[in-house]
Amino acid sequence: MTRLVVNGCSYMSAYSNGNGHLDLATRLNITTSLDLAIPGSCNSRIMRTTLKDSYQTTEKTLYIIGLTFLSRGELPINAKEDPFEGRWLSTQHFQFPGNDKVASYWTESNSKKYMDLKNRTDISTVVDRLEQLMYSLTSMIGDLLHRGHRVLVFRQPDDVYDSELDHSKFAPLKNCVNIIDGLKWAAIPWQADNNVKFSPEDFKHASGVRHVLPGEHAPLNKFLVEYINKHALYLSVL
Repeated sequence: MTRLVVNGCSYMSAYSNGNGHLDLATRLNITTSLDLAIPGSCNSRIMRTTLKDSYQTTEKTLYIIGLTFLSRGELPINAKEDPFEGRWLSTQHFQFPGNDKVASYWTESNSKKYMDLKNRTDISTVVDRLEQLMYSLTSMIGDLLHRGHRVLVFRQPDDVYDSELDHSKFAPLKNCVNIIDGLKWAAIPWQADNNVKFSPEDFKHASGVRHVLPGEHAPLNKFLVEYINKHALYLSVL
């Protein structure tokens, strides 16, 4: 591998802002590193842009993917089309009034209606949405490995599906070495247990969802390097 790419939401963005991706690349003897993380990202955006980058590069790349909350979503209603991101906009950025990110045809009433319906279905569809995430992840991983790339996926925050992961239908998660502990392992609470410093603004939140301060990446990177070496992920296949 000659290239390292990290992707995720604000958790991974804070990691990269503190040069965590540069430190990880150095530890793995990789010369080039790139950050695709955007605050507010949902998992579908993280997977889509990871694959898009992998099809655009000519270098064999190791992708480090930090997943976000299962409940997050997106719609292609951005007022501006980004050359790489397209017109997708996370539901985290639907805020009104005066939202200049949203296309003119999309109103505050549309956002309220969409979010109301989404919140209603989210309550009783955790298993279904987790199953969708599982097969999207395994498909992404299989595609990346088939084309010579490598990938490691883990969950960043605590989430609503912890109690579901032991169900037999989620065996594909547990059986994939490229997904740390079948999504049971979560980086944020693990880092809290390893005494990293968190953003003071986040102390109103539970420790499992706080943002690690930029620059506090040493314990996480040590863990990731040990996992990559232990499981020979440079050589791994599904």
